[in-house]
Amino acid sequence: MGLTVTKTGPYFNGSGQPAPNNQTEVKFSQLRNTFRLNNPTGSISASELLRDIDTNSSDPIVPDATENINIASNTLSAIASGTIAPNLDWEVSQFFGAIKFFDVEQDASDTNANFNISALTEFNNNLGKTIKKKFTLRGTHTSTNTSIAAAQILSPAWNLTMEIHGNFYGAGGGGGVENDVSGKDGGAALSINSGRVTVDIQPSGRIYGGGGGGEFGADGTSGAAGTCRKDTTVFTCGGTLPACPSGFTLISSQGTGCCKLERWCSWGFCHNTCVASGTQGTCRGEASSLVPSTVKGGNGGHGRGHNYSGSLTGSDGQIGICPSCSDQTFTLLPGTGTCSGDGEDGGNGGDWGQNGGNTNASGNGGQGGSAISGSGFTVIGNNFNTVKGAI
Repeated sequence: MGLTVTKTGPYFNGSGQPAPNNQTEVKFSQLRNTFRLNNPTGSISASELLRDIDTNSSDPIVPDATENINIASNTLSAIASGTIAPNLDWEVSQFFGAIKFFDVEQDASDTNANFNISALTEFNNNLGKTIKKKFTLRGTHTSTNTSIAAAQILSPAWNLTMEIHGNFYGAGGGGGVENDVSGKDGGAALSINSGRVTVDIQPSGRIYGGGGGGEFGADGTSGAAGTCRKDTTVFTCGGTLPACPSGFTLISSQGTGCCKLERWCSWGFCHNTCVASGTQGTCRGEASSLVPSTVKGGNGGHGRGHNYSGSLTGSDGQIGICPSCSDQTFTLLPGTGTCSGDGEDGGNGGDWGQNGGNTNASGNGGQGGSAISGSGFTVIGNNFNTVKGAI
């Protein structure tokens, strides 16, 4: 990981830069000029030069820092009452090696997944202290897990400026499916626990929350059974018509003419004589068709995220089914029964930071992930290009 630490100081370090570096004859004017930068004129008292541990201080004269731990501080109870606690034992020598500001800069080539800023040893445990800090972020930070931001500060951070030049991409939420119809929420790009943090987004910066997943499509409408019919014939030659097959009813009968001839000869003359006539009956069977199955909707589209760069479009719903006869020798009567309706297409996944599409199913599309979630922060430099998602 390419991180460079720069401290404004250490001062009064005995030699070298920066000045002042003397450890003898340290003057109050030197302390004033070094630490009270917003008013480097006039007198300064020892009470102003106590290490400021009050996290309400946005611009402490002598900041609380790991490097400044030797400098006496007021107590929080005295700070709350506006007084100075007794017996603080403040000495000029406590400023030897003290610092004023703390900066960390990240290389542009850095790539991190679920970047835990709170765990960085480079900050030397100063994130939660009052020293003014700047973290210049130039790398790329990603997440494939919607429950974890691409970058996160998990503990209170005070007087921190995050100068954003790089990229932060949250995870996209999954689309709804048959047994879990709601789309999943997108993940945050940057999460800040609390404190006092300024997020200063530069024109090249990108803080994009993941898109929400689309909702599963609603089932198609129910179909209704139709009527299946089959006509068959029975025949007799000179006798009684046989019974129709089981489940069939005789609906008509008609003669078919002579069905049996006999030849008679007498005195050398022969002729054919009809001795039986035929009868044909029409038998009809009817039955309900199969009830068309209700078809399913389509899966919701996946929300845009570092974990998903494909199409956001939800899947097509299934095509409705029309009534059919279980016995394929029967014919469905036109105009009877209804087809089941087509399943609804799945809702589209949301683009960066946008909600997933809703359908007529019983759930909803997923919420777009926040660009920046949490509390204790202000944002500057945000616009349509630099930020996608709520802040």
